[in-house]
Amino acid sequence: MGASIKDVAARAGVSIATVSHVLNGTRPTQQQTRERVLAAIRDLGYAQNQAARNLARGRSTLLGLLISDIRNPFFPDITAGFQDQALAHDMDALVMNTNYDPQRTLNSVRRLVGLQVPGVAVLTSQIDPAVIETLAGHRIAAVYLDLGRVDQSISNIVLDYEHGIIESLEYLTQLGHRRIAYIGGPLHLTSAQRRKRAFMETAVRLGLEPSHTFDADFTVKGGYFACSKLLNGSTAPTAIVAGNDLTAIGILHRAYDGKLRVPEDLSVVGFDDILFAEYTQPALTTVAVPRGEIGRVAFQALWTMLSDPDLTGREYRVGTRLVIRDSTLPPGKNAD
Repeated sequence: MGASIKDVAARAGVSIATVSHVLNGTRPTQQQTRERVLAAIRDLGYAQNQAARNLARGRSTLLGLLISDIRNPFFPDITAGFQDQALAHDMDALVMNTNYDPQRTLNSVRRLVGLQVPGVAVLTSQIDPAVIETLAGHRIAAVYLDLGRVDQSISNIVLDYEHGIIESLEYLTQLGHRRIAYIGGPLHLTSAQRRKRAFMETAVRLGLEPSHTFDADFTVKGGYFACSKLLNGSTAPTAIVAGNDLTAIGILHRAYDGKLRVPEDLSVVGFDDILFAEYTQPALTTVAVPRGEIGRVAFQALWTMLSDPDLTGREYRVGTRLVIRDSTLPPGKNAD
């Protein structure tokens, strides 16, 4: 049997109530008394009963974090940023992987409701209305990624995809590229729609040649096969902008298999700046999305709502920036 709160109180020479106040922060305690209690906890290896702690505080210290795919390198930094902030505020984070499945997402939300969590960060690619209704109906603070609206108990994080796409195209045209193609993601995702729309509108504004666009699936394999279609066309592009870095890595592989040199024969720009982007061959020019900041902002959005009796929602904006590496150059002579 482990040590109990009674054992801690006896070792520190204080009451059980005093130990509880030190653990839960429910009443100020003299510094000397607090230090004795903490020393007793360390000496005895005492582990606090979380359920009792939540009861003392009047609410759970557990927050939910829903992500689309734990295997996707886009999400680890988001998760770490969120968890770091939770721990700094004496909270815990329960991470759930939805695997892009709406029903699995809804089931995860129902489990979190059952756990009586006060807040949930839904940082998935697609958000079912039933998820929003369930959380709002139970007055659980929720922050979403690109939901498009705020309301009571609903905050929204907006990623500036458009700026990243615009910056990429302007950079490529400054290098001299005129035939620039785009390989994006599935159009049922709002983020994919926004990136593609930004590419098409910017290509028209810059007066580029009619641009080929393909809707892939944001995977390495999808990027590979979409690139094959582009390169087999009558007019091959001199540069390709990818909707994410996994797609760009697929393009790099297809170029290698087709004996095309990157960037001499084909320039490639990605999106997200995942960890692997810096270590591809050549290192990938890409749009950096500050994923750790997304996690930190998501926690702050929940914390702000939970500090407000009305659970007032807010909108938060996160910027993007182009990171220039080795996968882009002016077009070669064979591109004329």
